[in-house]
Amino acid sequence: MRLYVVRHGEAEPQSSSDEARALTERGRQDVRGLWQALAARGELPGPIYSSPYLRARQTAAEICSVYRRDVTSLSELLVPDGRPQEVFDWLLGLPLVDGTVLVSHMPLVAHLVGRIADGVDARVPMGVGSVALLDVEVPAVGGGRLIWLRSPGESL
Repeated sequence: MRLYVVRHGEAEPQSSSDEARALTERGRQDVRGLWQALAARGELPGPIYSSPYLRARQTAAEICSVYRRDVTSLSELLVPDGRPQEVFDWLLGLPLVDGTVLVSHMPLVAHLVGRIADGVDARVPMGVGSVALLDVEVPAVGGGRLIWLRSPGESL
């Protein structure tokens, strides 16, 4: 199955708490622009799961606006300090739907992409608003391969 792992867009540097940091206007535009370009290339996401942190929810909402759909659900497992193995276990309990989208944060996204594609201690750094597409046989360490990694403003 195809799995999209997304790092939230550019967020304001400070807020009352880390969970309450909102996307900047540039962050919103960057995320929307990248997903509009991906849609034009035929990328079609499936269910969209997001961290409950505000900037991730707003990123998921921008993706949803491009495809005219709603966020499937929020997951506390997708927070910045989430544990990759817990995310893998959670994914195994879900119906495996092609194009599943996970909207999260660094360092979790780097660990998820790296471990699925390369193994136990691998990390793939991702800039704000970036999207990694993985071909996943099983959501586990070494269970797939990285197809591509795209960032806002990059020509597709």
